[in-house]
Amino acid sequence: MGQGRSVRLGTRLAPLGPMPALDSRRPPRILLYSHDAVGLGHLRRSLTLAAGLSRAFPEARLLLASGSDCATRFRLPAGLDVVKLPTIGKDARGDYRPRHLGDDLTTVLRLRRGLLRSLVDDFRPDVLLVDHKVLGIADELEPVLERARERGTRTLLGLRDVIDAPGAVAREWSRPAIRRALRDLYDCICVHGDPNVFDARREYPIPPELNQRLRFTGYVVRGEGLPFAPIPRLRPRVLVTMGGGEDGASRVGRFLDALELRRPEWDSQIVLGPLLDPPVARRLKRRARDLDAPVQVHTFYEDMPRLVASASLVVSMAGYNTVAELLRCRKRSVLLPRTTPRLEQALRARALARRGWAETLVEPSAECLRQAIEDGLEGGRLRGELPALDGARCIPRVVAELFGAECKLEGVGT
Repeated sequence: MGQGRSVRLGTRLAPLGPMPALDSRRPPRILLYSHDAVGLGHLRRSLTLAAGLSRAFPEARLLLASGSDCATRFRLPAGLDVVKLPTIGKDARGDYRPRHLGDDLTTVLRLRRGLLRSLVDDFRPDVLLVDHKVLGIADELEPVLERARERGTRTLLGLRDVIDAPGAVAREWSRPAIRRALRDLYDCICVHGDPNVFDARREYPIPPELNQRLRFTGYVVRGEGLPFAPIPRLRPRVLVTMGGGEDGASRVGRFLDALELRRPEWDSQIVLGPLLDPPVARRLKRRARDLDAPVQVHTFYEDMPRLVASASLVVSMAGYNTVAELLRCRKRSVLLPRTTPRLEQALRARALARRGWAETLVEPSAECLRQAIEDGLEGGRLRGELPALDGARCIPRVVAELFGAECKLEGVGT
């Protein structure tokens, strides 16, 4: 009921060249790359895909290369290990900078490239899955992808449903290195979304020669086996979640403003996010304690799908993973998308609002936010057909096609 319809994968893939046979003397090896400059979205999606691959190929060896400071804070799927890359963040202008290793970006990028190259040479993956960023941070993946192609490794690029405003993507993808990578360095390009919600083929300049290598997989969402009906309680519960939390403080503050207007008829649970600046987190926690309202505040909560499933309504930004979990659990939500440095969240939130799946507000007043929450609590669960939400089951099928292995998930095999 919560899954939504399935995505049809269509015709079999047309990879770039002949597929090398798997070495039957060893289990298949899958390398995942997640650049992770801001937030937790890329890491969480990669972990969800790794969990699906682990279930589909229980004998496989999986390795995730991630730049996230939180890469080891989540429970890892069976068969997965993590290699932590030196972390790179973004400054106020949106430029990349080392998060911990001083100001020398060139040296940090050299370290990351060396680690990634050694993973291809020493781990010898059969398939390399790249999350979202065609050539990684500052094109760090270009020599890695070239080396992978030399070794016969199959390569898959997974794009989230919305990348950015079409003009911004057109400018980025007009670079010769990006065009070459899309054309020559990837066997398959998967869009982790539903074209009925946001169709990347119409919105973005995807080269026509890639049509035979492009797939829509449905949204990648974790939380299989969770209850979807809220746990019965005497009072509604509103969950406030800001993803990684780096830029969520003002939105949490506005929610607290809304609580201060008058004593709410609901309980509140706030997850600030592990990347929120600690002094800011402490100030928000003190403010919540002083309210005349029942409020629980967490800095980090690993099992967010369970919190979402038990909430009556969710107030959040419009990040990919949060939105996918909201849809899977059929939750009413009030989305407060960021609009800088890119329009990804705003475009996603707008697409959901058009279909009645969310209320979307950009920098609302406390009264406006309060009214949206009260209206949402009266609406109950989402009804009707949802978008395709089975990306974590579709990707193993694509991988199976790429290296000709058996897939163990029912209904996902080749």
